[in-house]
Amino acid sequence: MAFLTFGAIHIGSYEVSLEIFEISRKNGIHCIDKIAHKIELGHDSFSTGRIGFEMVDELCDVLTDFRKIMDTYKVDGYSAIATSAIREAENDLFILGKIRQTTGLNVRILSNSEQRFLSYKAIASIAGCFEDMIREGTAVVDLDGGSIQISIFNKSELIVTQNMKIGNLRVREKLQNAMGRTDNYEDLVEQLIQHDLSLFRSMYIRDLKIENIILNGDFITEMIFQDPKHRDRSTRILTRDKFEKWYRRIGGKSVADLAMENNIAVEYASLLRPSAIIYHKIVTDLDPVNIWTPGTHLQRGLAYEFAEAHDIFKAKHDFENDIVTCAKNIAIRYAVSAPHINNMDVTAMSLFDATLPLTGMTSRDRLMLRVAVMLHDVGKFIGFNQIGENSRNIIMSNEIIGLSHAEREIIALSARYVQEDFPQHEDIVMESSLDTERYLKVAAFVAIIRLANGLDRSHRQKILNISTEMKKQKIVIRVEVRESFALEEGMLQPEIDFFNEVFGVRPVIKLKRIV
Repeated sequence: MAFLTFGAIHIGSYEVSLEIFEISRKNGIHCIDKIAHKIELGHDSFSTGRIGFEMVDELCDVLTDFRKIMDTYKVDGYSAIATSAIREAENDLFILGKIRQTTGLNVRILSNSEQRFLSYKAIASIAGCFEDMIREGTAVVDLDGGSIQISIFNKSELIVTQNMKIGNLRVREKLQNAMGRTDNYEDLVEQLIQHDLSLFRSMYIRDLKIENIILNGDFITEMIFQDPKHRDRSTRILTRDKFEKWYRRIGGKSVADLAMENNIAVEYASLLRPSAIIYHKIVTDLDPVNIWTPGTHLQRGLAYEFAEAHDIFKAKHDFENDIVTCAKNIAIRYAVSAPHINNMDVTAMSLFDATLPLTGMTSRDRLMLRVAVMLHDVGKFIGFNQIGENSRNIIMSNEIIGLSHAEREIIALSARYVQEDFPQHEDIVMESSLDTERYLKVAAFVAIIRLANGLDRSHRQKILNISTEMKKQKIVIRVEVRESFALEEGMLQPEIDFFNEVFGVRPVIKLKRIV
């Protein structure tokens, strides 16, 4: 087939939209139709914690129409996702149930880290430009109705990513009462966001020079470049002077004037003001040379993942490495020994690969185990008592871009029970969302991490080489060491017994001393 047709639905904070894409090896990802309906779900969700019945009915009517449009296009696949408005609503599961019953659509609520990962996948899908920029200090600033995500790249690696609840719709709602007390709306917004932005800079950027900023969002970046000659997204790079000129066209103007001048609805114009101020504040603080506004959306990220899954093209950027690097940087922030976790990483991956015939786990599981290895010891930063519980709390409190909430919970519980007795399923379900399958996955992760940790008990990285091999009812672990291994051998029996209990095979250590 020359191309595939894909439908992407995004239920956002102030609109629900459908994009139809044609995807092919020759032409890449090409949007052929987009339909949007204004509905401020975030107004209810952010102010009352629930989305009202009438708004849910309206949403279902719109999604029914979207389903018919996708049927008309005969799409080869679709994905429907919801973000912060429904994610933060207390009645989220009821809403998803009604959508499924009314429209037949299965809507997936994205965690914030999944949402932002998709957004920057959409950016990375633009050939060349993204990879070129992140070789030096680059901030990806992704703004929506509920929050803003700032991700920092340097030397082609993700250093840190943080989310702050200062989205354009949330800011607009928070400032409604204060607006009548001053004429300087820009100053209000800056005062509201200044502390969080300054704290982010002092904690995570420090001496790094930010050369480039990539501004991404729901609609604002499309408004910076309305000239048809800028249809090529890779050319949408502004100097600071051009950005300031654009900002001066926004600052100080009323919502009505902005709506008329930019030919947009009043509801969108009311969001344009806080969006522009937030972006301007970040650009001023970070002082970049270049500002890129690719104008991509979540839906393009969904299309990108669909294309990858159908082998239409392969990602040029190593997204899995971003997840691992993000985890490593969190570990460094909590003073974990880098040599120790790097040594454990090699050992744990060897054990994981050897046990694949027993578990049938996936490459995604392998990635989650790597993250659990990186973070299993972070609780020591708080104290040497209750390390497991502290590690769990730190992991659940830190965002790891690209991982779902359920995946982060598996990782957090794996880290916890490296240090604590592993509970029975009926006990762990009282404090988690683990079903039987995920419970067994946590048990496997814990068994592997405990054994890998035990093989470097001294934290001296004595193992030079390791290989593993399954042989009937045992797993033979051949290790080459450079010094006495007496400490590790003498304390390894509990880890061997637990590994045997979980996997049904007994680890046998074959030692070779390298003089």
